[in-house]
Amino acid sequence: MNYTRPNDEDYQDKPEDWLFGALVFGKAVGIVIPENCGVVVDLVGDMIDLYPLAKRVIVFNKDGQVGILEADERTDLVEGDLVQLIDEDNIKN
Repeated sequence: MNYTRPNDEDYQDKPEDWLFGALVFGKAVGIVIPENCGVVVDLVGDMIDLYPLAKRVIVFNKDGQVGILEADERTDLVEGDLVQLIDEDNIKN
């Protein structure tokens, strides 16, 4: 796989490439998503292959850390919805 340097056909991603990308992206998400809020994300493509246990997740910011909650049961929400978390990991809306 080559996700970190798509313009270089001969490059093969290394674990360090993925870790660096994940850390920087996680930091950015923590800045953009308000505290105790999250965004609904539908998993597709390679995301499903890597994590077949869920088809939908909520990426959230709590206590300054980014986390992921499985959210398949929330059929009332659509991808991109902003949700507010209350009482631990319960979703208010």
